[in-house]
Amino acid sequence: MKPPSPSPNRALGLISFSVLLATSTWFSGTAATPVLRELWALSDVQCSWLTISVQLGFILGTFLFALLNLPDVFPARIVFFASAGLAALFNSGFALLSTDLTISLVFRFLTGITLAGVYPVGMKLVAQWFRSGLGWRFGILLASLTLGTASPYLMFALGAAPGWRLLLLTASGLSLLGGCLVLLFVPRGPYLRKAAVFEPRMAFRVFRYREFRIQAFGYFGHMWELYAFWSLAALYLTDSFRRTDSGLVDSVPLLTFFVIAAGSVGCILGGWISRKAGEREVALLSLIGSGSLCALSWWLFDQDAAIVATVALIWGIFVIADSPQFSALAARHCPPRYTGTALTIQNGIGFGITVLSIQLTAWLGQSLGWKWAFVSLAIGPILGASALLRLRRS
Repeated sequence: MKPPSPSPNRALGLISFSVLLATSTWFSGTAATPVLRELWALSDVQCSWLTISVQLGFILGTFLFALLNLPDVFPARIVFFASAGLAALFNSGFALLSTDLTISLVFRFLTGITLAGVYPVGMKLVAQWFRSGLGWRFGILLASLTLGTASPYLMFALGAAPGWRLLLLTASGLSLLGGCLVLLFVPRGPYLRKAAVFEPRMAFRVFRYREFRIQAFGYFGHMWELYAFWSLAALYLTDSFRRTDSGLVDSVPLLTFFVIAAGSVGCILGGWISRKAGEREVALLSLIGSGSLCALSWWLFDQDAAIVATVALIWGIFVIADSPQFSALAARHCPPRYTGTALTIQNGIGFGITVLSIQLTAWLGQSLGWKWAFVSLAIGPILGASALLRLRRS
């Protein structure tokens, strides 16, 4: 049955809300880390694998989706629904069947594969409804993804910590609901081009386009920092609060939610500014801001808890504000019929980089202490900003 045709703005709202619901499965295992650390006697590096396994699955998923051109050959709303439903299934397996780290990593990996059909495909769904202004509209979409990623921390902060399995099942239910909303209420957009021909080499040919390639390198620098910061911020904050004896350690789950969720403000504000300043300029400013905070994280660590919390919230705004701008730049500079493939392969490589940065940062935190762990993340924004300086003004 064909869904009723909504207005473009209503379609944007439905897609964004569905992405928020489906991506609640992304960090559900990461948010459960404090409980699982005690339950399974995990180290900091072992805990990081609860996030890394999802990233690895997402990487494999994006390469499969890109090589098979799934977002461009098949209706995007069908791909989104199937992916959100499978994410709910595998996340439920994590909730009900995990008895140790090994089993949990298998389900986290499988969940990551399915998320490759949620986030990048969500961007293609939005691109079907608008000819211009993608920067700020992707900002709304990425704000929803940010809130969805942060939502498990809020559940724990509100008292769900004793029932971590219930938390995961709740996230699974939300993911399934998100998939159903897109399937039932978001038809093909008016700017959908004719379905692409299956061409697996397009997953790599998109990098022949100079402008696409340059902005992709900027995006890769952004990704070096983003997920390492998101997934390990709680460990950094906990260690900092303990050193200063602030008594705020028990508030870390709630603060982590606000730090990640603050990125939704950055996405929307950056998108609004991009309408006048341009996507390139907003992304460049965001990289400079977050990179500076990475470089100063060693100094921040020893400051008063109120200062640490305030700066962490500002950091949360800058660290993701450039992401929707990179998506808009990628959509503009890639072959039009293969927008879904281009966005997916760019995401896949970017998330491959997150695996290295998360593991390196976790190792530095465990070996040298969390005071110094985030300094290495400045490498990404520096290289990303250098790449963007070679891109023509938006």
